[in-house]
Amino acid sequence: MKPGWPALIIGGVLVVVLGGAVWFAMTFRAEVEEEPESTILSDPLEVGSRSISLYFARTDGQGFVRETRTIAVARRRDVEVEIVLGQLLAGPNSDSALDVFPNKSRLRQAFYDEEHRLLYLDFNDAIVTNLNPGSSVELAVMGSLMRTLAMGFPEIERVQILVDGLEVETLGGHLDLTRPLRTGDWL
Repeated sequence: MKPGWPALIIGGVLVVVLGGAVWFAMTFRAEVEEEPESTILSDPLEVGSRSISLYFARTDGQGFVRETRTIAVARRRDVEVEIVLGQLLAGPNSDSALDVFPNKSRLRQAFYDEEHRLLYLDFNDAIVTNLNPGSSVELAVMGSLMRTLAMGFPEIERVQILVDGLEVETLGGHLDLTRPLRTGDWL
């Protein structure tokens, strides 16, 4: 072989590998973008109801208040999580509990990766931009969220927080969200 051939062969192999990676990424992305259409609740996703415990920060700052609510049981775990977190974001009924979630916070979508027991939660940006300053508020928000998930969905081991579809470093500067959080660490 001539001296330039090895470089040409290696370059060709890299082009094929990178082209395959781009094709795979585009194919996977298209599947993810189509996923929300299959979660329409008017479809017969609901299969009954069950009681769920929601955890809200106490007004005295000493732990959490548990409230029990009845929710629809869905065929898909991520749809059921969306129902539960909708109730959590709606706030407490008890006078001894605080509504610590920032004003206008909303869960855009939940996605459960059953194989890795990992739940992705995608919130709108109000969860960051409207968060009251301070580590205690940020910990109360995450504690309420993580405790509710840990107690209501024991099959979920880890949670990755996203904001507007993107990973975030933190909500308020005090808690590292660059990696998934283990639900068991919040009990």
